Amino acid sequence: MKDTDEKARVLKRVHVIAVVLSLLLSFAGLAYLLYLNILFPRLIAGYGGRERFSLSKVSNYTFEIPLYAYSRVHLRFEANETIELRVDGYRICDCRARDLVVEPGEEVLISLKSSSPASGMLTAWQEIPLDKQMSAWGLFLTGLVSAVISVKIGKGKLES
Repeated sequence: MKDTDEKARVLKRVHVIAVVLSLLLSFAGLAYLLYLNILFPRLIAGYGGRERFSLSKVSNYTFEIPLYAYSRVHLRFEANETIELRVDGYRICDCRARDLVVEPGEEVLISLKSSSPASGMLTAWQEIPLDKQMSAWGLFLTGLVSAVISVKIGKGKLES
């Protein structure tokens, strides 16, 4: 009788540990998913997700910013005046707003030029690489499935 009670207690402890570890694994996957979808797109190395610019006589009404993309980067340019936008010396437009995409591995020089004072914002965000998304989902689902299996096995062993 004493041996059976001891076995039951050990099984219960193992069951509780398995469920807790599974839930922690699932929580880690969920935290990684939240990080990837909320914070990661705004992590642009070097200068952050937003860069203010001001074109004045002091800067000869120009502004340049180099960018190297490790993953696909989306850029949004907005200004209060019409500005000439160039990428690697090629004229893109004379405009107040424009969206651009920089592909992974590309290095570009973004140049803004105006004939009068102007200011605005350059906003950048990166796409989440598929391998990072898959590993986050895999971590989350592995934890969830193992928690469900642990609960079902634990109930079966504890009932018998």
